Amino acid sequence: MATRPRLNMVVDSISMLIRQSPSGAHTAPLKRIARGVLIALVGSLCLMPEAGSTNLEDISMTPKQYAYYSLGDVKQYKCIAALYGKESAWNPKATNGSHAGIPQGRSQWLITATPIQQVEWGLRYIKHRYSTPCKAYAHWKAKGWH
Repeated sequence: MATRPRLNMVVDSISMLIRQSPSGAHTAPLKRIARGVLIALVGSLCLMPEAGSTNLEDISMTPKQYAYYSLGDVKQYKCIAALYGKESAWNPKATNGSHAGIPQGRSQWLITATPIQQVEWGLRYIKHRYSTPCKAYAHWKAKGWH
């Protein structure tokens, strides 16, 4: 309840501005507008996501944007973009024999996973097997698979 006095102070200052209106306009419409602005402001502050939240499923991103955000490195992103472009054309429904999804992994789970989950899975696989997307892409260029 520490915010209550501040809220009252804001409401009081809005009321003071309305009462001192130099135009002599009717105060009722101004009060309604001020109330609406105040409600919208308080509502938006209450509904804002928690700072530092890492639940990326709540954020609307394309798989490419997610990969770029996750890697945080333009060079590595270019490698993963080229690799997944060749493997699946970034199509989450792509299949090739027993391989599925954006990363073309051999996990049946990829068939039902969201595109973001598929990219997460692929990035974990690449980190475990090759350490970086550029090393995975170099392997793909040399062998035709990763």
